[in-house]
Amino acid sequence: MDSPKLKTSLKPGQELLSDELEKAAGILRCFDATFSSIKLYPADNPAAKKSIDSLYERMTEFLDEYEELVVSVGEFSFSYKGEILFQEEEKENSLPFFFFKDGLRQLSFHEGLKKSELKDFFELIREESTLSLEDSDIVNTLWAKDFAHIRYFAIDEFLDTDIGRGGEIGSVDKKEFSKGSITLTADDKIDLYKRSIALGLQLNLDLKEEEDNKSLEDFNLPYHVAAACQGETPELKLMLSEFREMPPMVAMVNMLFEILFLEERLDQFSATLNVLNQCYKEIVHKSNFALASLILGRIQELKDMFQGQNEEKEKSLEIVLQNSKGESFIASLRKIFLDGQIKDYDSFFQYLRLIGPSAFPIVGDIWEYSKDPFLLEEASAFLHELGPKDLNSFIKTASVTRASLTKEIVVILGRIGGKKILPYLISLADLKHKAIRLEIIHALSKIKDKTANQILMKFLSDEDEEVRTRAAMNLKYLGDKTTLNQVIQLAQEKDFKSRSKHEKKAILSFLANTKNGEVIALLGSILKKWSIFSMSKQNETRLCAVSALRTMATPKAVDIIMEGTKIRNKMIRRACKLALKKIANKDKPNQTQTSEQSV
Repeated sequence: MDSPKLKTSLKPGQELLSDELEKAAGILRCFDATFSSIKLYPADNPAAKKSIDSLYERMTEFLDEYEELVVSVGEFSFSYKGEILFQEEEKENSLPFFFFKDGLRQLSFHEGLKKSELKDFFELIREESTLSLEDSDIVNTLWAKDFAHIRYFAIDEFLDTDIGRGGEIGSVDKKEFSKGSITLTADDKIDLYKRSIALGLQLNLDLKEEEDNKSLEDFNLPYHVAAACQGETPELKLMLSEFREMPPMVAMVNMLFEILFLEERLDQFSATLNVLNQCYKEIVHKSNFALASLILGRIQELKDMFQGQNEEKEKSLEIVLQNSKGESFIASLRKIFLDGQIKDYDSFFQYLRLIGPSAFPIVGDIWEYSKDPFLLEEASAFLHELGPKDLNSFIKTASVTRASLTKEIVVILGRIGGKKILPYLISLADLKHKAIRLEIIHALSKIKDKTANQILMKFLSDEDEEVRTRAAMNLKYLGDKTTLNQVIQLAQEKDFKSRSKHEKKAILSFLANTKNGEVIALLGSILKKWSIFSMSKQNETRLCAVSALRTMATPKAVDIIMEGTKIRNKMIRRACKLALKKIANKDKPNQTQTSEQSV
C-alpha cells in the first residue's frame, strides 16, 4: 500500500499553484496525524494537544493567505483544486473513508477559525470513530454541531452499500457461545487455518475431517477459552465495552501483552512473542510510531519484570529489543523517512528516543535532508540529548559529506567540554570544511590542556587565514617549552610579516603572555627591524611588537619601548610613547581614577 503523499506532477498552467498545493498537502498530512493522535490519546494528553496546536498553526497561516481551504473528499483520498494530495486506502485507518462513507463530499475551513472550534471538531470525529460503521454518522453530527468556520457538503439519502466492505458477513447463532463450542463449516476451517499460519500459531485442526462440531479446547492456542459462568457476565460486559472503545490494533497488542504476562509455558510464550513481533514490524512499516513506542516501552517493562525470575523469557524479550536497534531495522526506518511516509514526527522522535543512540544515522539524515525548521529543531534536541550518552556512536555520524551535521556535532562536543572530548576533536580536525575547523577551535578554547594546544598548533599552519588567527587567539601558555619554541620559530620566519595584522597580533600576544626573556629579545629585534621593501607590512609588524611589549610590561620590555621612542619612523615613535603612558597609568590605578573623577 502506498503511503499518503503529495503528488509532484502538476497539470499545464498549474505551476503557480505548487506552493499553495504543497501547503495544503502539509495541512492534510498533519490533519491525518492529528486524527491518529486523538484516537490513541485522551484529549488532555500533551501529545494530542501538541498535534492540534501544530495543525491549528498551519491552518491559520494558510487561511490568512488564501482565506479558505476547500477539500474534496474521495472514498480513500483528499483533493484540493483538482489535485489528489492525500491518499490512504486501508479503510480501518482511512480518514477520507471515514467521511466518505456517510455521504460527505466536501469539507471546508474558513478564515476566522478558532482553536477551540478545531478542538471541538476533532473531539466530535474522535467520538464518531469509536462507533461501528452502522452506528456512526459524521454528517448528522456535523449538522447538529453547526460550526461557524467549518462547513461541509454531503449527498442526500446516501447509500453506503458495498462501500469499503470486503464481502458478505455470515450469520452467527449467539446461543452457541455459551456452550464453549462453535460449529465450523469446511470453509471456516480453511480460513481459520490460514489466519493461524499468518499469525505464527499452529492450530491442531484437521482440514480433511468432516466433523463440523469442534470444541475450542481442541485448538493449540497460546491461551485457553472456557465458557463463561453466569456470575462473570457483568465483568465481561465491562471488559468488552472498554475493549470496543480501543482501536483494533491497540486492542490486539494489549491482548498479546496480557498473554505474555500470564503465559507460563516457554514454547507458547515464544509463539505469542513472535506474533507480537510481527505486529510490531507491521506497525512500524505503516508509520504508526505512537503505537510502536507503546509496544517497545512495554516490552522493556516486561523484560524488567522477568529479570532475575525467568532468564529464558528475559533473553527472548531482549532479542526483540536489540533487533529494533539493528542495522537492518535502522535501514528500514531510514527508507520510511526518505520515502516521505512519516505522518507524525512527534511520535517518530519519541520512538527514536526509545531506540537510543542507534538512531543517530536517521536523525543525521533528517538534519541533512530536511528543510522544515520544526524537524531541524527536533533533530537538534535529539542530538543534544543523546549525543553525550554514547560519544563513540555519536562521532560515527560525522563525515566530510555531512558538513552541516558534523558542525552541529562539534557544537555539542564543545558544550560537553572537558578532556574527554579531545580524542573526538582530533578525529575531526583534518576535515576540510572551514566552518567545522572554526567550531573545533571554539570547542578547544574552553579547555586548558597541552593536547588542546597541540591541536591548535596544527591549525597555525592551516591554509585559511581566519582559521590560523582564531587558533593563535585561543592558544594558552601552560609552561610547555615545546609549544613556546614552536611559536617563537613561527614569528621568526621570513614571511611572518606578510601575514595579516590580526594574525600577527594574536601570535605575538600569546608570546607576550609567557613573560619569557627570549620573547622580549625577539620583540625587540622586530621593533628595530626595518626595510625599504614591504615597508607597510614591516611597520605593521613593528606596531604589533609594541603592543606585545606593552602587554608584558616587564622592566626589560619597558626599556625596549623607551628605545623605540628614538626610532626615526614617526608612527613607531608615537606608538612607543603611547605604550609607555598606558603602562604608567596601569601602575598607578588610584591616581588615574582620582584624575578621571576630577575631570
